Amino acid sequence: MRTRADTRSTPNDPRPMNPNTAKNLIVRNLFLCAAAIAIASCGTATFSKTGSDAQIESLRNFELAFIDQFAVPGKRFNAAAFDAKVNEGNAKFQQTIANEKFTARRPVLVDLKGQFDADAAHLRSKASRGKVTAALASEMKKDVNKIYDHALGR
Repeated sequence: MRTRADTRSTPNDPRPMNPNTAKNLIVRNLFLCAAAIAIASCGTATFSKTGSDAQIESLRNFELAFIDQFAVPGKRFNAAAFDAKVNEGNAKFQQTIANEKFTARRPVLVDLKGQFDADAAHLRSKASRGKVTAALASEMKKDVNKIYDHALGR
């Protein structure tokens, strides 16, 4: 026969959970999972490049290749090839600026073009006088990367 003391639950006896409590836990856990997924997806979204970012990366790659081609110590300066590459770069910048859909980004592209023009003039001056050094090329590439990273908001 059971006594009143037997019907009381002890700390080790599990009691059945209230059905509302179980539903609340399920809803809370689903909400937390959804929030975690949303937060995680925000972090990974930055790895995909927009069209504008891809164009800026393309311009960066062009300018770095330009420096690699013409900032070579001891290489004879070829003015015709240099001018052709500068013209190609100017055309790339003009096309990118004209095709930019975000009007707020156009001034950034104009600044990048101005920097390309300044780098080309500096490189022409050094290369035509035979004053290109490995340190010059390295410093120019470092500056280009810093400027483009800034333009991309990194």
